[in-house]
Amino acid sequence: MTEFRIWHSSRDPYHCAFRMISLLLACQQSLPIGKLRILDMYFLYPPLLHRLSLPTEEKAKFRELKVTRPEKNFVRLPGTASVWQDLQVFQSTALKQLAGRGLLKRDALESQNALLDFDLVPPTLVRRAGEQSHEEKKLLNFLTQDVAKIPFSGKSGLIKRAGIPARGPVQ
Repeated sequence: MTEFRIWHSSRDPYHCAFRMISLLLACQQSLPIGKLRILDMYFLYPPLLHRLSLPTEEKAKFRELKVTRPEKNFVRLPGTASVWQDLQVFQSTALKQLAGRGLLKRDALESQNALLDFDLVPPTLVRRAGEQSHEEKKLLNFLTQDVAKIPFSGKSGLIKRAGIPARGPVQ
């Protein structure tokens, strides 16, 4: 009997680490770890952005991206909260891997923030992260410039707007 192994980027901590590096390079600043995880989820599954309650200005910018609606997507996506919970293990592994290799600054990690140590990130990795397609670059810029400026918590914070459960692991 033949066994098939199906690979998906959501289950690959190395791919997750690469996505997080891409997000941090595009952002060029420290990000709270919880916010980085949310941005990573939307970078991996852009159709979920349709379920995100965005402020008016950001909503207009999002429409310009022309992201496929979840119901028109080939892969049927579960709810945002389910995707969020499923990604936790792989995102934690990726963050530990980046920290273990010294690519994230320790002082930032101690305050629950992620900041790349740009001097230690290999130039080939920076180059590969910059080789995103035009659509991916637009999405990356939207996430790091528009979505990232939304406060993380509170009544109108990113957690509430995304529909992520307030209880349980957020970090």
